[in-house]
Amino acid sequence: MLAAAGPAAAGTFSIAPVRIELAGAQRTAVLTVHNDDAAPLVVQVSALNWAQTAGEEGYAATHELLATPPVFTLPPNGEQIVRVALRRDPDATRELDYRLLLAEVPQPIDKNFTGLRVALRLSIPVFVRAASPVPAALAWRAQWQDDGELAVSASNTGQTHQQVSDFTLHFAGSEGSARGVVSRYVLPGSTVTWKIAPPAGVARASAMSIRGASDQGDFQADVALAGP
Repeated sequence: MLAAAGPAAAGTFSIAPVRIELAGAQRTAVLTVHNDDAAPLVVQVSALNWAQTAGEEGYAATHELLATPPVFTLPPNGEQIVRVALRRDPDATRELDYRLLLAEVPQPIDKNFTGLRVALRLSIPVFVRAASPVPAALAWRAQWQDDGELAVSASNTGQTHQQVSDFTLHFAGSEGSARGVVSRYVLPGSTVTWKIAPPAGVARASAMSIRGASDQGDFQADVALAGP
């Protein structure tokens, strides 16, 4: 609390594009990193394997993806090109999923600075399309929680990711609905869960359906109700 009371120091940089898709013979891409600050920044780039296990995001260092330069200095209001290359063959049927982590390397602070030093970290997804891709296929399930909320889960049985940007949950026999607004990627073979507060008065045995938007287009589906 004492640290939060002082000023915060942090660099500011932006990245374009905000996601990378590779496929077939296209195994390289280019990122542009821009320093939005009036002071120089040192940035480190790390390539990570990306997985979703038991509903949790997991990352591990990988040599399958190369980013160069791995460390660079951004001049004030300047730019740096980062080249990204896949160092393995795409999978025949399953999409490969990675993330690039760009992190500010903290520099020495003036001895008179008494605030909180914050290092900026940005992460972007890298998707490698399979040679013969199997489309994403989401199966939806809901389970009531002890606190009265609903755990709404999407399980992807396909071999390609799907990014769910938002959805609305509808209840049979009720004019009320509940909305999920947190955008999430659902990776191949993975399950992602949202916690949703249902409208008042909805019976726990009510049938549910879902309508939403994703990077694969709008969707609608019935929602299976799991037991307690």
